[in-house]
Amino acid sequence: MKIIDQHVRRAGSTLVMSVVLLTIAGFTLGAIITVTMSYSKQSEIAMYRKKAMHLAESGLNIAVMDLNHSGEGRISFAASQNYFDEQSAFVEDTNWGFSTEVQLVNGQNMLVSIGRYRGSQKVVQSGVVLGAGSRSIHALYSHALFAGNVDGDNYVLEVGGNGYSADFVRGDVYSGGNINLSGSSFLRLPEILDDLDYDGIWNVTNETWTDAYTSQSFTNILTAAQFNDYRSSIASDMDKVYNNGLYDYGEAFLDSAGNGLYDEGEVFTDINGNGVRDAGDGYIDNNGNAIYDAGIDTIVDNGNGVWDVGEEWTDDPGRRRRQNGRYDPPGGWWKLRRNGNWVWKTNDRSQNWAAEQFEDSGSGDGDFDPGEPWIDGNGIYNEGEQFVDDRNGIYDYGTQAYGTITGMPAPAAGQVPANGGDPLISPPNLASMYYGEHKAGTRPIGAQQRWGHDIAVTSSDYGNDVRITDSSRAEHIFQRNPGDRTYTKLYDHNGIRVNDYFLEDPTDPTYKNRDDSASIDGTMYTSPEFIDVKPEHNGKVYYVEGNLYIHSPTAFAMRFREPGTRITIVAKGNVTISDEFYYNADYANDLTRAEMNSTVVNNPSDALVLIALKNPDVVDSGNIYIGDTQFGTGGGIHAMLYAENDFIDINLNTADQPFISVFGNMSAGNKVALGREGSDRTRLDITLDERIRDGSIIVPGLPGPVGYQRGIQLDTAWRLNPGTWSSYSAIQ
Repeated sequence: MKIIDQHVRRAGSTLVMSVVLLTIAGFTLGAIITVTMSYSKQSEIAMYRKKAMHLAESGLNIAVMDLNHSGEGRISFAASQNYFDEQSAFVEDTNWGFSTEVQLVNGQNMLVSIGRYRGSQKVVQSGVVLGAGSRSIHALYSHALFAGNVDGDNYVLEVGGNGYSADFVRGDVYSGGNINLSGSSFLRLPEILDDLDYDGIWNVTNETWTDAYTSQSFTNILTAAQFNDYRSSIASDMDKVYNNGLYDYGEAFLDSAGNGLYDEGEVFTDINGNGVRDAGDGYIDNNGNAIYDAGIDTIVDNGNGVWDVGEEWTDDPGRRRRQNGRYDPPGGWWKLRRNGNWVWKTNDRSQNWAAEQFEDSGSGDGDFDPGEPWIDGNGIYNEGEQFVDDRNGIYDYGTQAYGTITGMPAPAAGQVPANGGDPLISPPNLASMYYGEHKAGTRPIGAQQRWGHDIAVTSSDYGNDVRITDSSRAEHIFQRNPGDRTYTKLYDHNGIRVNDYFLEDPTDPTYKNRDDSASIDGTMYTSPEFIDVKPEHNGKVYYVEGNLYIHSPTAFAMRFREPGTRITIVAKGNVTISDEFYYNADYANDLTRAEMNSTVVNNPSDALVLIALKNPDVVDSGNIYIGDTQFGTGGGIHAMLYAENDFIDINLNTADQPFISVFGNMSAGNKVALGREGSDRTRLDITLDERIRDGSIIVPGLPGPVGYQRGIQLDTAWRLNPGTWSSYSAIQ
């Protein structure tokens, strides 16, 4: 038994040892397998990253090609796969490709491309700039006011009114008929053109021009006195200059920003008022050498009967607008914009306002001490400095008509008359835009480059419903035939009702519950209902099969929820605008209703193009109606507006509708026929949105010019801007 026991124990020990060794070997093999599999997984992930980067970089180049073929540089993931003939390298995963879009970042066009492959994602971006070449967009998008007069009759574009009711237009004006200017309203005179071929059209290659209402170009340092003298000299024409809100080289500016320290030779005031230049006293640098020269330069001394920099003053206690922390001279007040610029403001009431009280006396030691005022002049324009915005660096045609022009002021020095007889500009050929066809289909014969739509809004999308509550569907921003408002229904020649679509978003929290805290100026007039266009639905052409309304019984205004929304809506029928639509922009936070006009839109980020397309089955269509039958509200409209037929007024000249302010443009294939007369005359003011013609934004679906007629001629050979390329975003 003992022998057997020992044998068994030995065998058991051997078995145990074998099991232990096998277990150790198993653990070791498992570790090897784990390490090998981990290394293989890391290799696959690295490969996925490389493929995602390859796709993203390919997207940049293909988007530039799309831009140069009159596209918008916007390519979806699904569409991107069609650019690859050999797809075998990507077949392991259906979620691969790239998407691209052009974004406006700090005033620069940035092309962003997202590459995606099997859970890995890379995002690359590069600035894109315009080089040589020209693009063709119809000239109406470079005109604030355009009337084609396709009827060819004795049409007269009337611009008139006095005082608060006086019309004004900041931008070019064209009429295919006649123009009559009356009252205290104004239009711009043409700029001086070195017209070598005598065709009345600026040739970008060899013809030059001089900006209208500009008498001087400034390249040297200006003192405050010289700056104010120039501004005073053109004060009577300030409503007529080409204000674009940007400093353009050669404009007069007050050089008051620098390094924040006093430097030897810089200007400051004579604190003790002793009439001689002590250390640190100010002077007017008459010879422009940036140092004080005795007998040549003029000393700046206090005690002169006018307010000088450094003297104390008291803000006007009776007028809130003048309680601004800055001395206000007689006749108006200084207003600080959000962008840091001070703007001189006046109105009829302020003309009799006296200067704020100030102490015109000197006290002190006559030397400059830290904390005393100075003018830190570096000789160049810095952000936030005051400037006279009198040019924009783009040739402007001013006021022109195929017929005659009457009522224009006599030209001053450096101006040319506007008499009419100018070259014809035919309205765009919208039939060749094939807006009713989807871009994914075959391009029709004779179609323009930007033909077709991306998103159709039709009755079949709604069925028996009034609204769409699924925000993932692009059509959710429209309601069809709502029953909670009063308006006139239209029928075609077969007696079938034409569908009506209202720009409203039932998926947004502000729907029928507007947010007063989101208003522009704290008043109910601009409290908006928001329209939430999703990123995948942005930059698209919407084709609406029926009439379009911007009209709500509960909202005074509408606005896009996401800044940077840019869409084109083409309505097969009429467009009616009876509520206000505002862009996301930098507005002054104390705007009053009386101050709301088309000039207050600073740095807009959105773009809305509305086109009223004729319906061949409806006798009177292709019109844009302005006004409100029920309430007569009216107000601000921020959009590029084109009516294939006419502009027609609704219930204007009411106390509740004192103005129609358009930031964008107002253009018609036939007539702008807004009748406005009487004691409650509604003012029309228009400020051209110049971003389309200067290339700073891209808006889809815009028609081109007709034949060889004038169009928007801009460089359009897009290319990647060297030095701006970057990649970012974490690997997923």
